[in-house]
Amino acid sequence: MLKIIADSGSTKTDWVVIDENSNEVERIKTIGFNPYFQSTEVIFNEITLAFSRSNIDCDTVSEIHYYGAGCSSEKRKYIIENALRPAFIRATVNLNHDLIAAARATLGKSDGIACILGTGSNSCVWENEKEIINIASDGFIFGDEGSGSYLGIRLVKLYLNGKLSQELRLEFENEFSLTKDQILHKTYKEENPNKFLASFATFFHSRLHHPQLREIIFSGFDDFFTVRVLPYPNYKNYPLGFVGSIAFYYQKILVEIADKYGMSISKITKAPIDELVDFHS
Repeated sequence: MLKIIADSGSTKTDWVVIDENSNEVERIKTIGFNPYFQSTEVIFNEITLAFSRSNIDCDTVSEIHYYGAGCSSEKRKYIIENALRPAFIRATVNLNHDLIAAARATLGKSDGIACILGTGSNSCVWENEKEIINIASDGFIFGDEGSGSYLGIRLVKLYLNGKLSQELRLEFENEFSLTKDQILHKTYKEENPNKFLASFATFFHSRLHHPQLREIIFSGFDDFFTVRVLPYPNYKNYPLGFVGSIAFYYQKILVEIADKYGMSISKITKAPIDELVDFHS
C-alpha cells in the first residue's frame, strides 16, 4: 500500500507518493488549492485528473498526509477532505494547515517561531512540537504582510498611479503586457486574485538594485515582523524558521530585518515537501 504526503499553497501543490518501505514512487505537481477560493468539486476534479495521468493506482493509497493553505478551520478542512476521500477511497486522510508544515520542516522538534512567506504569509509559536499561538491571518487584502501578494499589490499600485520610474514602468509593461483594465478585471472579477497579484513578485528578482523595489521588500518584511512576530511574548527567545518562495529568494533582506529586531533565522526553505516526506517516513 502507498502513502501520500502533500504540501499545498495557493500557487502549487507538491504530492509525493512513497511505498511501505518509505521509498519514493512518484512526484506529482498540481495547481495550488485554497478552500477560501475553490470548491470541493474543483479540487476533486484537479486531483483526479492529475493522478489519472500518473502511474499511481489511487485504490492502493492507504494514507494521506495533506498540509494546506486555508486549512486552519474545520469548516475549510471539510472542503479539502470531501475532495480527497472520494479520490482515494481506501485512504485514511490526515489534514493540517500549512503552518504545521512550516514548523515541522524548519523547526522539527525544536521550539521556535514558524513563518510562511510565499503567496501569502503567516506565523505561529511552535513548542513541544505543537502550535501554541497564532496571530490569525487576515488574508491578502488586509494582511499577508511581506508575501507575494503584498509585493504584487504594492508594485501594481505604483504602476496604476503612475509612480513607477520611467525605466521600471517600461520594463513592467514589456514583461506583463497588461492594460489597466485587464489588471482590474483579473483582480476584481476573476478567480484567485491573490495568486494573480502574487505573480507580479517575479518582477523584483533581477531588479533589487532599484531603490523603489528594494524599499517595497524591506518595508514588507518589516511589516511582517511588526505584525506577525514581535507581538508574541518573549519573541527574542525563539529562533525563526521560514518556508516559501519569497523568503527563499529574498533571504538576504529577510536576515537583515531579523537582525534589526535581534532575532536569528535557523532555516529557510523554498518548499517543505522533502522535510515532510522525511517526517512521515
